[in-house]
Amino acid sequence: MDKNMDIKDLFKNIKLGGGKKDARKGGQLNAFFEKNPQMKYILPAVAVLISLVVMIMVIMLNNPDTDIPEPVSVQGQEVAVLPQLERGEPETIADGADPFEEDVLANARVTGMIYNFGGYWTATIATKDNKNGFTVQVGDYVGSSEWYVESIDGDTVTVTMGDKTRTISK
Repeated sequence: MDKNMDIKDLFKNIKLGGGKKDARKGGQLNAFFEKNPQMKYILPAVAVLISLVVMIMVIMLNNPDTDIPEPVSVQGQEVAVLPQLERGEPETIADGADPFEEDVLANARVTGMIYNFGGYWTATIATKDNKNGFTVQVGDYVGSSEWYVESIDGDTVTVTMGDKTRTISK
């Protein structure tokens, strides 16, 4: 077998039935890989790359989240109706809160209680969305608000602001 064989000659010999096999080298395919040793690494890498691209394309085509809805005509205008996503529980404002005023304690809950050696309680309070967290003791104001901590017991924190009173529990 010729040492100067290239890929065209390899395929031509394979189509023609190959001719004589070289017993020492195991055939024309082995001769090709002996002449081009880097192809032992390049061909498998190309095969893996092609299979990855095919897998990614199949996943993208079978993903139901990528479906684009058909436009709907409403009074001469086209409107795309989008699917409704899962939404969490809507946030409600606690009793006694002004819905038009930001309330630092809207939907607050007690997340932790510590009884200190000095004989007093320390509580941690968090809002429902966990955007604000506060550590308070009796006599503190909650954050920069006007809510004043009146009392803390094992399960609840009682706060006041003027004539409003709230009890926050776990």
